[in-house]
Amino acid sequence: MTLSGSPTYQGEPRVHSWRLSGEAIINERYEDGGADLMRLYHKAKASQWNAEVDVDWGYQLDPDNPLNLHDGTLIIYGTPLWDRIDESARTQVRRHSHAWLISQILHGEQAALLCASRLAQSEESLPAKLCAAAQVMDEARHVEAYGRLLDKMLTRYPMSPSLKGLLHDTVTSSQLDITNLGMQILVEGVALAIFGMIVAYSRDPFIKALVSRIQRDEARHFALGRISLEPVYRELTGAERKIREEFVCDGAVALFEHLCADDIWEPVGLPPEECKGAVRESPLARALRRNLFRRLVPSIRDMTLLTPKVRTTFERLGVLDYEHLPNQAVA
Repeated sequence: MTLSGSPTYQGEPRVHSWRLSGEAIINERYEDGGADLMRLYHKAKASQWNAEVDVDWGYQLDPDNPLNLHDGTLIIYGTPLWDRIDESARTQVRRHSHAWLISQILHGEQAALLCASRLAQSEESLPAKLCAAAQVMDEARHVEAYGRLLDKMLTRYPMSPSLKGLLHDTVTSSQLDITNLGMQILVEGVALAIFGMIVAYSRDPFIKALVSRIQRDEARHFALGRISLEPVYRELTGAERKIREEFVCDGAVALFEHLCADDIWEPVGLPPEECKGAVRESPLARALRRNLFRRLVPSIRDMTLLTPKVRTTFERLGVLDYEHLPNQAVA
């Protein structure tokens, strides 16, 4: 399987080398309990699919609207800038927006593969190790699938600066629970909302089917993070909780900023500064970004991390009202 033929890139693709810390743990207590985690592990085994043979990669996307989404899902839609550009420029916005989105998802999936590998290596309980090992295979499959999907699009984008910073801090943390929190809850929580948006609004049956498969896998990973972390976080000391709340605040702000998609405007041929301002001032764009936190906020609440500092950050981002929603972390 080849991930790409001759793709075009926005900027030279880089290899990032991040130094890791941690330890490898072997637990001789093989009867180590964890019924909820074992349920997820057995479900993961039964839900495996093959991206090579279970997906019709001969299918042709619409080159001018690859994800076949309504324009209302574009963060610049409804702004004065959108209203004044012609259809040719709007087509470029669609093509680059979709390529940027799938590029960022692909980078996130590779980082998730690294995080799952760390969890498999360093988790102490056997059920947690088994779930993490199953997730490694899931993430490898997602890297393959999104890589092949991106081959069908106009171009590839590097990690946004905000996403890169969050992924670096998540992957390299010396605290295993912060790796779990950053990937399984923050990144996966927002990713699940993006996948849900694509499945709900795409008019392309190929896209809907592919993203639905991946969405089901990711729902297990999100549930795994919640089940693993909730009992741990109930026992945190004040100093330990402060470190986690700082991480949640910084991560939420990074994700909110990441979703502005600042990288696409110059390649599209639109004035970057005007576009950045239009996106940040647009009520519709802000509503789109807010909606992607619907799953994240209730989980932060249930993990007892919705501290006054986190509440202030969520209120500033306009997502605090999601604290009243039920937790959707069920796989």
